[in-house]
Order: sequence, then C-alpha cells, then structure tokens
Amino acid sequence: MARRSRLLPRETRLGALGARLADAEAVAADFAGDDLPQKRIRTFSEAAHDDLSVALHVLGLVEDLGLVVHGPRGCAVGADAPLERIAVTDLDQRDTVLGAGDALARALLRLDETAGPAALVVLGSPVVAINNDEIRAVVAEVADQIGKPVVWARTDGFRSHIAATGADAAADALLNLIGAPEGEREPDLVNVLTCWTGAAVDDFVAALDSLGLRVNLLPAGAHVADLRRAARASASVVLDPDGLDALASGLAERFGVPVLETPPPVGPMATATALTGLADLVGREIHVDGSSPPIESLRSRRVVLAGPSAFAFALSDLVEEAGGEVVGLTVPHLDRSHAQNLARFSARRPRAQIHVGEAQGFELANVLQRLAPDVVVGSADAVAAALRLGVPAARLDPAAVIGVPGARALAKAVDDALAGAALAARLARSSARYSAGWLRRSPDWHVKLEVK
Repeated sequence: MARRSRLLPRETRLGALGARLADAEAVAADFAGDDLPQKRIRTFSEAAHDDLSVALHVLGLVEDLGLVVHGPRGCAVGADAPLERIAVTDLDQRDTVLGAGDALARALLRLDETAGPAALVVLGSPVVAINNDEIRAVVAEVADQIGKPVVWARTDGFRSHIAATGADAAADALLNLIGAPEGEREPDLVNVLTCWTGAAVDDFVAALDSLGLRVNLLPAGAHVADLRRAARASASVVLDPDGLDALASGLAERFGVPVLETPPPVGPMATATALTGLADLVGREIHVDGSSPPIESLRSRRVVLAGPSAFAFALSDLVEEAGGEVVGLTVPHLDRSHAQNLARFSARRPRAQIHVGEAQGFELANVLQRLAPDVVVGSADAVAAALRLGVPAARLDPAAVIGVPGARALAKAVDDALAGAALAARLARSSARYSAGWLRRSPDWHVKLEVK
C-alpha cells in the first residue's frame, strides 16, 4: 500500500500564528520576509475549536456523506450533519491503550447499512494519537467490502494549534473522493467554494448565472457527485479562503482547475473585481457597478472588526471607504495567505492593533477596554465582550456581506449596534466578567515566544 504524503499543519505549511498582539506594522513585518514568523504559545489559554471540530463542520455540509469519529462519544459534538449520518466508535480506556481497529470497522459497516451514504469519511480523535490505530488499513478493507469510497480525514486534535488545519484535513478527504475526472472539462461550469449559505450567497450565484455559467456549490449543500464534477470545472471561486484555500489549491494541483486570485467578494468593489476577473478567466463579458452606497453612521467612528481573517480585512476596506477608522482587528489566526492584506492594512493603519486568538475571552476584553472603540462588529464572542464593557456592538455573519449587498449589511450592523448603545451601557453596569485588577494586566502577558 503506497504511503500517503503527510498532512502539514498550518504552522508548517503557511507559518500560521494563533497567538499574537501587536500593532499592524509589527505583525505585517512577521510575514514580510522569506522566513517563517517565530511561533508564540500561550501559557494560559481558554477553550477553542480544534482541527477535529472544524473538519466535522466542513465535511458535515456534504449531504450524502457518512461520518465516523474514531474516539470517545463526546468527540462528535458540533457536527453540522444530521445524527443519522454520524457514528462514533465510543472508545473506552482499554481501547485507548490497546487500539480498536475492529470497532472502527464495525461502525463503518453499521453506518453504511443504516444511512446508505454515497461515501464514508473517518475522522481521528485525540485517542487515535495515543493508541496509533492503523486507520488507513481499516479504511481500505471496508471500502473493498462495501464497494463504496471510504477515506480518512487526518485529524487528531493535537496536530496543530490552528483549528483551520482541520479544514485542510477535510479538504484532503474531499479531494480523495473525487478520483480521476470523468469526461471533458466543462467550460461553463464554475466551482463556488463556501461553507456559508444565505441570501447574499444566492445573489452571488445569480450574478454568475447572468454570465451564462453553471455553479457547482461546494461543500455547502453539495453531494458526493458534485465533488466529482468539481474536477471538470473551468475555474474555482473561493468565498471562504480561510477555510477552503486547501480545497481550491488541491483542485488546481490535482485536476488543473484554476483558482480566481482575487480577494473574497465582500461589498460592491471587491465583487466587481471578482466577477470581472472570473469573466476574463472563462471568456465572458460583464459590467458590474463597484460603487459603494454611503454609510453615514460610520463617518469618523473608531471601529474594531472581529471574525475570520480574510473577512476582517475585506470589511476593513468597506469601513474605510465609508470614512470610518479601523483601530483593531481580532482574528482566529494569521498566515502567509494574509501577507498582502496585512501589508495593505498596515500601510493605512500602522498603529491599529491586531489581536490573534480564537475564543480568548480575557485577551479580547482587555484589548477592547484599552482601544475603547465606538463600535464593534463581527463575531459573537467579540460582540458579547464589547457589550459587557459598554461598547455598542452587533453580530455580522460573513455570509451576509458576500456580494454587492455587503455594504448594506455592514451599514445595518453598525446602525443596530449604535441603536443598542443604552443596552450596552446597562450591561456594563451589571455583567463585568473580569475584575479591574485582572484587566490591568497586559492583554498578552501569558503569550511567550516558543523556545526551540
């Protein structure tokens, strides 16, 4: 049996950082040279997602894919797939020491019998990192027995400090389900890679339809047959590059499907750039109005943006086009794929603070207290932290800002946040999460350079 190439963690593949707090100029310098940035670790950390939970999320979006988590029962929490498409081998202490390949084979056969999926994926857990079960051999044996594809998503919960490595493992599994492309390349077929759904994504798909293109949406709402069609597409457009860049690059490297190299289509200007670039790539013509409607509520406002890194940088462009000042970004991780956006952002706002750390509540509260922005927009944890400090804030889902309507979605979020200023002030008087003494400490006192 041929040995598979090793799945590289984001730290190795892209020099990813999961812990950092500095001004934009200093963070941009981390990625300016050829060397990987020096890794930082937390001596104190709050709970966050791991590679298994992220891989479960991505793979669960494929509607006829069966998922088997090889580990204790709780390891399957958080999957987006319906329960009938998920099985857990429920390993106990004995299995942790001695291994449980037979339990994995039984779980795969049972799930195939009860759910009848088009294909099956095995996901490893931290227990597999301990007992070294030979998942690859079990997968090959069961695939021969049931006559269906069975692949391994190489997660274990320990592989990386960057949860997005789980998306890379999921992408590797999805690519292994495609196999050799059947038939000729389809010049009017375009892959749109997204984990997000909603009205804004539907509008973007409609814009591609207007070019005379057929859209293959992956992995959100896809089927295994759609994965196989992906290898015949004329191009791939990535809406969620932080999660699906590995799937896009895999389609390019293995099957020759070119990737549209533009920022994510967030707001009118970026959408016009993306659609024009795609039209050139596939030989179509299009005219898109790239002008943004004014967002009066943002003028002269000091704003903190929170969410996936590519999303945060794209939103910062919209905010500054509207006359706002981005004083901080808080993102789950940064890597080499963000270097260009980092350089552009730091050129505009060299002293803006960039906080890297998913679900680190103390750091987030401390940074927001020191920045004292007028408004916070983005992820739920940042909104909650801001409201507890009395800062107006509103949730903004990345899926809502895809396409031309993205500027309107941003404007509504800012208006909603400012309309709730009284609520934020009331919450600040009654819901302090950290003591004043704790918040006087440096936000990153526990983040240290890794010693090699």
